[in-house]
Amino acid sequence: MKPFSLGLLLVTALAAQQRVEVTLERREIGTWKSTDPGHVFANGDQVRFRFKSNFAGFLYVVNEGTSGETTTLFPSAETGTDNQVEAGREYLIPGNQGAFRLTGPAGYDNVYWIVSPVRLGTEAPKYKPLPAPPPPGSAPTNMQPRCDDAIFRARGECVDTAAGLKKNELPALRSRELLFLRKEERMVVAAPPKSTGPFSYKFRIAHR
Repeated sequence: MKPFSLGLLLVTALAAQQRVEVTLERREIGTWKSTDPGHVFANGDQVRFRFKSNFAGFLYVVNEGTSGETTTLFPSAETGTDNQVEAGREYLIPGNQGAFRLTGPAGYDNVYWIVSPVRLGTEAPKYKPLPAPPPPGSAPTNMQPRCDDAIFRARGECVDTAAGLKKNELPALRSRELLFLRKEERMVVAAPPKSTGPFSYKFRIAHR
């Protein structure tokens, strides 16, 4: 009898699930470098995402800044209006040449992600158009990024463990039993096999 392998069991389970991989990158002196999802950025830093899923669909990405303003990162006139994504293909958000700059008061930008099996608001009446993020003021205004002292002592990097991939709070979308994993700088979100409906989550970015 072969020994039980928890690692093999996890890999097998993930292979049967719908999952997406997201990597956060920061521009540094003309080049892009992957960074810790909880890194506390400086005001004015430019960031982008690498996105890949193991299933096809339509991708929607909306950023809610610390000022309360919302911006559609993808699809848009600047990044392209074709938001259909293929299984196994990697995409840069927002766009191959794009980036978005972190501005506004110190706090957390909430980047909302939705991968839908159909184009929202057109092909299936049961799926409503892209829902709006929670209204400004729904998040505590006193939330400020904080460095994890243990990580700072070990690596010398300011990392806030409250940042990174989180469950979505959009009221118009049904919640799912999502599993969040980390592979080095990549974050993985997985849903149970044979799930239906939009696949949604958010990425919280901390900045000063």
